[in-house]
Amino acid sequence: MPEKTGGDSRKVLLAVTVDTEEEWDWSGPFPTAPFSTRNVARLPKFQTFCERLGLRPTYLVDYAIASDPDTARFLAKAMENGRCEIGAHLHPWCNPPIEEAICEENSHIVSLPPDLVARKLETLTRRIEERFGRRPESFRAGRWGMKGKLLCMLRDQGYRVDTSVLPYYSDRPFSYEGAPVRPYWPDYTDLRKEGEQREILELPASSCFNRRNFRLASKVHRLFSRPLFRPMRPIGILWHTGILRKLHLSPELSTAQQMSDCAKAILGAGHRFLNLFFHSSSLLPGCTSYVLNDADETRLYDGIERFWVALKESGPAEACTLSEARFHWINER
Repeated sequence: MPEKTGGDSRKVLLAVTVDTEEEWDWSGPFPTAPFSTRNVARLPKFQTFCERLGLRPTYLVDYAIASDPDTARFLAKAMENGRCEIGAHLHPWCNPPIEEAICEENSHIVSLPPDLVARKLETLTRRIEERFGRRPESFRAGRWGMKGKLLCMLRDQGYRVDTSVLPYYSDRPFSYEGAPVRPYWPDYTDLRKEGEQREILELPASSCFNRRNFRLASKVHRLFSRPLFRPMRPIGILWHTGILRKLHLSPELSTAQQMSDCAKAILGAGHRFLNLFFHSSSLLPGCTSYVLNDADETRLYDGIERFWVALKESGPAEACTLSEARFHWINER
């Protein structure tokens, strides 16, 4: 269970962010039209669950989901009453204009020509505004791939929050090593660094280590993740012994206790913003490897509830959307 931060009576802020996207076999090729969006029918159940607990989710909607008329029908009332927020999520393979080859490299917007990304973002933003009657202000890049220069495109489209950074995560086209785990104003030339701009606030997804020195822990974790050491399975040994664990605030990747351990580490570092994340396709059993059946679905819901109850029991905590978190962070520092 997370512990109270030393002497700080300010509330902990929890955002629940949902990558609201089409479902497909993640082990296979990237999907092409027509896209399957059956998980949209599960959104009312999740929204009702959140309202019962007092959670205020932010649905980061991609083009395939925004093009499904049921999405707006299911979520419009909750959005109008302030019980959720609709943000944007850019999957290049389903977001017009599609001028690139559909492949692994091009699944990251950081790999695409900037002009093409700008046009995709404009198309996505306009489609969401048409569906929901409101321009989105929060954004997450598909597959986490983002860089500082692309933030200028978000600014030009009226976005005020980015939540693409997953601390200590790297893929071939990008790396978030060294990025803060707390909210910060990112530099337009390097997303991992704080800058002078005050237009786009970065609200990272919550990920850290069970050691106080996150950066040193990350270096050790990366060292033992190298192919040279894999036959000895050092990462598994470090995890099972508790010596070093990489922690994620996600019900797909973690149990309720592990999520509480992640929150405890971040709060213990003196921060008070938490960002719980997962995919909407996990709300439909059988669509992701995280939720294969009804029992897994129950565990996902139960994990979120148990974590939230434990967080509130540990001290003052407030659920918020990403835009609300931005307001709090700016005005209560």
